[in-house]
Amino acid sequence: MTDTDVIKGGGVSVAAALRAPLRGLSRVWGRGAEGVAIPCQEHVAGGVFVVVFLSVVEIAVVDVLLSAPWARVAALLTGLVVAYVTAGFAVALAACPHRLAAGTLTVSYGAAFRAEVPLGLVGEVAERRVMTGQSRTAELSDGVLSVPVMSATNVVLRLRRPALLEAGRASGTVREIRIHAADPGAAVRAVRGALAAGPEPPPAPTAGEKPSGGRGARRVRWLRRGRWAGLSVLLAEIVLVAAGALDWRIAAGVLAVTEGTLAVLGLVFGAALVRGYRQLRGDGSGRRAALGGAFFSLVPPPVAQAVRQELSVWGILARAVTFRTEPGPGELPLGRSPGPGRAPAAGAVVLAAGAAGLPAWLGTAPLVLAGALVLLYAAAAAAAWAVAGRVRPHGVRAGCVVLRWGLHHTVEIPLAAVERSGVADWAGQRSSESRFVLPGRAAGALVLHLGSPVEVPARMGALRPVTAITVPLHDAAAARTTLLDHPAGDPR
Repeated sequence: MTDTDVIKGGGVSVAAALRAPLRGLSRVWGRGAEGVAIPCQEHVAGGVFVVVFLSVVEIAVVDVLLSAPWARVAALLTGLVVAYVTAGFAVALAACPHRLAAGTLTVSYGAAFRAEVPLGLVGEVAERRVMTGQSRTAELSDGVLSVPVMSATNVVLRLRRPALLEAGRASGTVREIRIHAADPGAAVRAVRGALAAGPEPPPAPTAGEKPSGGRGARRVRWLRRGRWAGLSVLLAEIVLVAAGALDWRIAAGVLAVTEGTLAVLGLVFGAALVRGYRQLRGDGSGRRAALGGAFFSLVPPPVAQAVRQELSVWGILARAVTFRTEPGPGELPLGRSPGPGRAPAAGAVVLAAGAAGLPAWLGTAPLVLAGALVLLYAAAAAAAWAVAGRVRPHGVRAGCVVLRWGLHHTVEIPLAAVERSGVADWAGQRSSESRFVLPGRAAGALVLHLGSPVEVPARMGALRPVTAITVPLHDAAAARTTLLDHPAGDPR
């Protein structure tokens, strides 16, 4: 093993956590480090807020419990130091991205891991999503170094020859490195450009910049980070008023200030919504898609997911009542997803009966009415699950096959990517690393073999590429005939 075959690095670093907030401010002010940043995590503002909020609560509780002045001062200083260090570890997830500079790719996971990989050792880079079950930040197993985010990696670096890794607890011989990037396509292009250009890598998209042609609206960085501001102000308002720490006069003043702040934020975000809508419309999106993309780009991801779920439930019920389906004009139906059986429908009836009978049995107290509303929503969700397969059938339109299942999951497969199709028995079909089996039970299944990978949903909102998709259908042969007869393609 030669000196050039050693990958240096480090493990958990308190010093890096202490510097992380300053590095984060440098990025906001436009004075980031040299080289090309490859972000691996961006949505850390919520975690930082939770850390700071809990630290403030802890400091206040400890201050009340202690009586000696020196002990209270010591506890205050200790609490502030611990809060800063803990927040530093959270900020480092965004402030310390992977970085290309001076012929080296620095693989990082905040302040918990760092490995400096010479670009001369990298032989191939590709975009491939892999789900891992590891609990450690970085793990070296069978010559593969994995540095995941949310148990997923999406960029693979294959080395020209095995190298010795010396990075904290992760030490040993490594031949492949798997990392996670917020934009894997941009990361792959940046590394390939650096490999082709030599020591000076070409510019790449900055943190949070979306590639052209994406569905999300383009956002200013500070505005994207301010998505949590409204929720933070509301949470602080609720805590102050509910805890009784302020009398009603001060609480009224706090209410006026917070509501005024929210009004200003509403104007700013409203202008951003209009701008995002116009950008998406200019890119060719429809009115509904442009409005949805502009709205969901301005709210935190968990809130966006919850709103999508709510809209899906009521949208499916509205279509079912009006005898309409989700596919638009010009789309030929391939068949519907097999439903989950009669259990959701029976559950919806029982829950609706409970929601109607609860006030009759227990009266109209506020708590009883709240319970009835919860049962009513559960009944609506169960009814939506029961009819989703009829409302959201699979289809084929110009240029792509559209597969739908559940309340809102959709995958569009370009017809050019379908090499051949076939019919198989549904029994025995199982998902694997390269195959995705849609949920449901049916007598047969339509199998699509793809020439180029297509990303499908995986765990916890992640995506993974597959080269085969199995679609359970009641009449798979008829669906294949419709697919073959479509004028946009002939995947045989």
